[in-house]
Amino acid sequence: MKNVLLITALAIGLSACSTVKNLLVEPSALETITALKTILESSAGKAVDALKTIKQGEDALPDELKPVLATLKTLGLEDQIDDVEKAVVDASAVAAVESEAIIRDAIKELKFSDAVSVVLGGEDAATQVLKNAMYTTVKKRYSERLESELDKKDVTKYWPMATSAYNLFAKEKVKGNLSDYISERAVDALFVGMAAEEKIIRGDYTRMGNAVVTKVFDYYTKNKES
Repeated sequence: MKNVLLITALAIGLSACSTVKNLLVEPSALETITALKTILESSAGKAVDALKTIKQGEDALPDELKPVLATLKTLGLEDQIDDVEKAVVDASAVAAVESEAIIRDAIKELKFSDAVSVVLGGEDAATQVLKNAMYTTVKKRYSERLESELDKKDVTKYWPMATSAYNLFAKEKVKGNLSDYISERAVDALFVGMAAEEKIIRGDYTRMGNAVVTKVFDYYTKNKES
């Protein structure tokens, strides 16, 4: 009798799972791509907002840059370094806004060769697709904005001297000009932030309140689990 009940319960359970699966309508290719782009737009916006809130001072600068600037201060350039820190903050805020516009345009044009695999991929799969497509463009725009601001400061001409002195003893060498150095780390931080936001959204995609995102991730999540 127990075996009969067990088999019956199992059959009912399998039938229920099958019913739930059948109730989920497979998203179209367009819906799948739209869901990914919606997540990326949300992730990009939040990551850029975080970049905009960088406070003036040393916290606005990459950790690796601080010893180099300290070297410049020993040359009697403390006032200029303060100006540079402010310029970095101001230029970064402008560059962040411009980068957001570039990224949003790129998201609209982004091609997913296999959108389903991105949905089912890692927690930052969509961000990585965008990063591969856009990293160089965003970094170039960021660097150009920083350079236009930092060129107004005399300290940029001392940059090669400071990096040469620092690199004599540093394990991790500092390469490139000041704007390139800062922009690379800022853009790295931007995509790291996007990846973190994508992970959060994937963890509870229904909180976005977007019907297409919910439909796409409901369908592929349930099919992956079944």
